[in-house]
Amino acid sequence: MSANEEAGAAGAEGDLKAGHAPAVKVGGMRVVQHKKEAEKPDQPQMTAEDEEEFGTSPPKADKHHTTQVVSGATTKGDKDFPVQAVKSFHEKPLPSYEKPRPAQATMNINQPR
Repeated sequence: MSANEEAGAAGAEGDLKAGHAPAVKVGGMRVVQHKKEAEKPDQPQMTAEDEEEFGTSPPKADKHHTTQVVSGATTKGDKDFPVQAVKSFHEKPLPSYEKPRPAQATMNINQPR
């Protein structure tokens, strides 16, 4: 039997370690086995009773174009503040005049050789 057949047989027998089949080893090294997209379980469909009990979730709304009432005031999302005002608030002001840096004086230290 090859290593792949042994791993398949071990998984079929129910010999699980930490809830999954033990690692496949070839030459003392573990071999990575990627899961395929087809092996992923499909989402179970809700029955009529479940839909009645939990309801169906509506599609998510666009956060940027919603109106909400906060403390009695209606908010308009991004339209509360103009783009130019937000941009000027976030930008760091640049200096209008840059001071010249004084030249560094070289310090010679006399040391014996």
